[in-house]
Amino acid sequence: MKAADIRNAFFEFFISKQHEKVASSSLIPAQDPTILFANAGMNQFKDVFLGLEKRSYTRAVSIQKCVRAGGKHNDLDNVGFTKRHLTFFEMMGNFSFGDYFKKGAIEFAWEFLTKYMQFDPKTMHATVHYSDDEAYELWHTLTSIPKERIHRLGDESNFWQMGDVGPCGPCTEIFVDRGSSFGCGHEGCSPACDCDRFLEIWNLVFMQYDRQADGSRKELAQKGVDTGMGFERLCAVMQQKDSVFEIDVFAEIIAKTEELCGKKYTSVTPDLKAAFHVIADHIRSSTMLISDGCAPSNDGRGYVLRKIIRRAALFAQKLTHNNIFPTLSGIVVDQMKAVYPELETNRKLIHAVLESEIERFAANLVRGTAILESYFKEAALTKTISGMHAFKLYDTYGFPVELITATARERGYTVDMADYERHMEIQKTQSGKKEVDATAQIELDPSMVTEFTGYQELETNSSIIALVHNNHAVAHVPKGETCFVITHQSPFFIVGGGQVPDQGWLTIKGIKVPLQSVRYIQKAIAAEIVAPVDLHVGDSITASVNKERRIDAMKNHTATHLLQSALIELFGSQIKQSGSLVDPDYLRFDFTYHTTLSADDIVQVENLVNAKIRENIPVTIEYTTLRKATQDGAIAFFGDKYNPDQVRVVHVADFSSELCGGTHVNRTGDIGAFKITEVSALSAGHRRIVALTGPKAIDQYQHLFAITKALSQELSVKTELITQTVFKQKEDLFALQKRYAALQRTVLHAHIPEWQQQIQLAHGVPALYLILDNVSLEQMRDVITSLSTKTPGFYFIGSTHENRALFAAHVSPEYQNKINTKQLAAWLKATHNLQGGGKPGELQGGGPTFNNNFKTSLFDWIGTQ
Repeated sequence: MKAADIRNAFFEFFISKQHEKVASSSLIPAQDPTILFANAGMNQFKDVFLGLEKRSYTRAVSIQKCVRAGGKHNDLDNVGFTKRHLTFFEMMGNFSFGDYFKKGAIEFAWEFLTKYMQFDPKTMHATVHYSDDEAYELWHTLTSIPKERIHRLGDESNFWQMGDVGPCGPCTEIFVDRGSSFGCGHEGCSPACDCDRFLEIWNLVFMQYDRQADGSRKELAQKGVDTGMGFERLCAVMQQKDSVFEIDVFAEIIAKTEELCGKKYTSVTPDLKAAFHVIADHIRSSTMLISDGCAPSNDGRGYVLRKIIRRAALFAQKLTHNNIFPTLSGIVVDQMKAVYPELETNRKLIHAVLESEIERFAANLVRGTAILESYFKEAALTKTISGMHAFKLYDTYGFPVELITATARERGYTVDMADYERHMEIQKTQSGKKEVDATAQIELDPSMVTEFTGYQELETNSSIIALVHNNHAVAHVPKGETCFVITHQSPFFIVGGGQVPDQGWLTIKGIKVPLQSVRYIQKAIAAEIVAPVDLHVGDSITASVNKERRIDAMKNHTATHLLQSALIELFGSQIKQSGSLVDPDYLRFDFTYHTTLSADDIVQVENLVNAKIRENIPVTIEYTTLRKATQDGAIAFFGDKYNPDQVRVVHVADFSSELCGGTHVNRTGDIGAFKITEVSALSAGHRRIVALTGPKAIDQYQHLFAITKALSQELSVKTELITQTVFKQKEDLFALQKRYAALQRTVLHAHIPEWQQQIQLAHGVPALYLILDNVSLEQMRDVITSLSTKTPGFYFIGSTHENRALFAAHVSPEYQNKINTKQLAAWLKATHNLQGGGKPGELQGGGPTFNNNFKTSLFDWIGTQ
């Protein structure tokens, strides 16, 4: 049974059981800092299980793209060395939100596997949590599995949680017994064993609790079911394959790898077969992550993506020295674009990012591998790479520690991870990592919800429904204390579409108090102030937004929408927002694009946005379902979370339509003007535009006009000729500098015979010390080359160049046993505060000016060697 047929059968079965088919969410979790990537089908339903969100359905079915390569669920180190672990996989799942519970979940799973997938019930086992008598009895009464094949296990096996906090509950797992030939051979082997005999197929999680930050569990108001079945594992069983890497999903990737590497997968050694596996898995995960907006970086999700790519690059070195990843990504796109159309849209971006990242790593790979090899030699007796050495490879050469440990494991070495973590903590401390926001731990009554009035008005009269002081909800706050004030209604905008929070003030008993900050505490809008009088729950207040800053933010926000639409219209639908900041003073827009925007491109973008501003198009707001909005062409930002049953769509007729919770102008003409001030590359395939609107854009235009006018007068040319004139002057200056350098070289070389006469023996070594006026290092090296060619020896030339003392030194090969430049560098630093470095026999550097007795001390030092 082919993978595509299994996918279709799964959806057909659960749709027939009244389940709503829900598309996979992005791999980038929407506004959820508790997990790095989507790692289970239930991620997008987290708030539904918690009772914070309602859907129009109580049953759902999905096949969710997942990555497990960081955090609690991390399979990275296992990939390539086992038959079933993957970093990227698809999770098949059915869900119940207050509908069916344990009985329904077990019945559906049993019917699908035994009737649709034709599993042999005699090979099936089930595990349940040791305390779950109900699930144990249901398996026995609803199915033909006898009690001896229903196993009670502990938390590690049969209690599931998404992350450190959030929905969780006991689970029951379904296993297939593949026979004693697959296992450890021990009598009594069961699903509790780590051998390959029993293959886990499906995990049915009974959502009952909400795990708190302190580890405690709160009962969920509404019980639910979350199931997860590995698509690739099911394919392996249905296609009767021993390993997930042998199913049809991986066949094309492995075949193309064979072609690119010139090696046959079925005939290579086990370590090379592992390399095939790593490449096949990692090209899928990196392709999918890049398509969903992730970019390689040195922290967070980007660091995990970088680890995946670099781990693959190391294993690829075993097969070929060519960069095969960009080509293989095309196979993944072709294979999966029917299910995930965004892959085709982002094909060029994926190719560009992979090509750039691996080429950038290649140079470090050569140097880092050589250093790692030296560490292996140093640790030949202990067989342990020190944490300091591992950290240096990571910090200096970009080697993720997972790659170091993998290489060490292949060589029979270990890595001192405790010492490595100690060095990492030191770095984190020195770099000043931000502390966790303490307000995130504050618990309010769920009924405390603030109605946001800021779309309609900038000033709202309301009353206090809660006060938070020292991170605790209180009924009274004394005068002079800093606290959070929570009201029934509030006009203060907090967050949405990248827009920064409002500024403003509260008026309490006639006293106007400026806000220190505004934020959400659960679903309440909290205004932080210093209490001007004693405050009590029930007090009346007036909340006022800083009008000028809000209006400027609105201009920038609507302009951001116009900018994105202009980029898409001019350069194609592969343009995707990857981040934004809407500030009253400016806007910043990050986006994916595989090539650099030219100056002409930027002019086109500016012209198109300003044209739409001049058209003064109405900006309208519509509330609709997510499905209808996306079907109508509205753009959704991958990092935002949307309620499928109601989203807010901001329309600029016939030009822009985006899902957005931010504040906007009424008509595009209200923006006034738009000016791009900065275009930069964040990383391969990711770019940033910074722009101004309204009065600030006009100020920028006027500033640029003043500069242009001044240059026109200074150069005595028309404004349209300024650029041409400046470039011509630059060319003329460069030509003069070349002529001057040539003349200076001629003058210097004319002194060579004179300087040869000044060479003297310093403790048996022909030596020359010179101080020249305003000579560059390049010129000093040129003089040394001419002198040493004629008379081998020791040469030290110094000069004051651009207010800094520079020097270059040389020791001819026949005297390097007498004078060691590394030791010379140490002496110069210790005695004269001169910093220098270079290869053996060569030294150059700089520092303070040379004192009068420098030559004497230098020649005396030679005598000590």
